[in-house]
Amino acid sequence: MYHEVDVSLTEEDRLFIPKFMVGIEPLPEPKNRSYEDELHFIISIQRSVLENAPVRNPLPFGSAREPRDLYEAKIGLCYDKSRTIEKIFRFSGLAVRHFAMYQRNTTDSALKTVLSSATSSHSVTEVLTKKGWLVVDSYFPWVSVDRNNDPISIRGMQEGYSSITWATLPPAAIYQNSFIVVYGLYSRHGMFYPPYNFIPDVNYSELVQNML
Repeated sequence: MYHEVDVSLTEEDRLFIPKFMVGIEPLPEPKNRSYEDELHFIISIQRSVLENAPVRNPLPFGSAREPRDLYEAKIGLCYDKSRTIEKIFRFSGLAVRHFAMYQRNTTDSALKTVLSSATSSHSVTEVLTKKGWLVVDSYFPWVSVDRNNDPISIRGMQEGYSSITWATLPPAAIYQNSFIVVYGLYSRHGMFYPPYNFIPDVNYSELVQNML
């Protein structure tokens, strides 16, 4: 548990998260809100985070990558921005799960794909809406909705990508080919979250969802 990625909100988070929410209407209470309310809010938060950290450079390995760090540095890659997106959603009462995705060479095993440092990867967020799980990209202003604006989960994309009529096609090639999803894996190298060592950064409550 000493090595587990902590997904709880800190006092510092509660001070800095509202800075990303300036001009964004908060979500109504669950019983009073619609899926459309949720979708509008989710897209607004995603774009705010991307716009607040417009420079595509990483926060340093072995250092914090929390909302304050992203807000002050104005830089970040997918694994930095997804962290802030997820914390804002949790702050707003939405259920969230983090996943890493890896481009799969069909000749490789799943284990070899995940362990290889040469494998293309992406850190992404899923958020639970009234209509199901929605993928929220951490690099592009894109969410996984079809032409009817209904959400498509990452599992749904894996199982039936060719049959989905997208509102907007996924912007990254990694979504469009064979890929592997690992819930709860934040890094393979252990240098994104304390204690910053060689043990992979994982959250166990999210990790067990790989078995569901």
